[in-house]
Amino acid sequence: MLWLYNQMCHMVETEVKLNQLGLLRYLELDNKKVIDVVGVSLKYFPWKKRKIQDDHIDDFELVKPEKYEIGYNILRGIEVKVSKSDFKNGFICTGTNYNYVLTPTKLISPSLLPQGVGLIEYNRYKFEVAENDLEEHPAGRPYTIKGLRVVKRARYRHLPQFHIDHVISTIAQRRTETRNMIYKQVIDGFADPELVYCVAT
Repeated sequence: MLWLYNQMCHMVETEVKLNQLGLLRYLELDNKKVIDVVGVSLKYFPWKKRKIQDDHIDDFELVKPEKYEIGYNILRGIEVKVSKSDFKNGFICTGTNYNYVLTPTKLISPSLLPQGVGLIEYNRYKFEVAENDLEEHPAGRPYTIKGLRVVKRARYRHLPQFHIDHVISTIAQRRTETRNMIYKQVIDGFADPELVYCVAT
């Protein structure tokens, strides 16, 4: 999850069921519907390659459209495999824009992965995580992670927008903690004489 936050994902969640409607499977290994970890981040496209090809949006026209980029939500997914038999049982290869497999070091060869699927190796002897000071470097990565190495990069693949919307909606529906916390703060506030006085005035 922390590795996905370092990829500038603003939402990360585990065990999310992906929408498989209309996706062509790569091979027999691509047989799962629930992904281990998924993150939502922004990817910027040049104005000419935007997904919604409207010349005018609310009567607004760009003077020099080639200078602008449009940001769209994309999905980064990771499937965790701890043994060769676990790997042979299958994993999601097509459900996100960037698909990765995370394994212990030297468990599988990158050539065994389908085209476009990335490989991240975990070294338990070197694994360390430290939180970075984002006040000093606001544009930097939130964590320094040692012991995770990208052996093969995943390639971007286009997904229909409703697949991405489905994941965002699933994550949002799970996040009821914040809602419950706000409710509790309001209820607790009724016992605070200063707060009640401020509300009354």
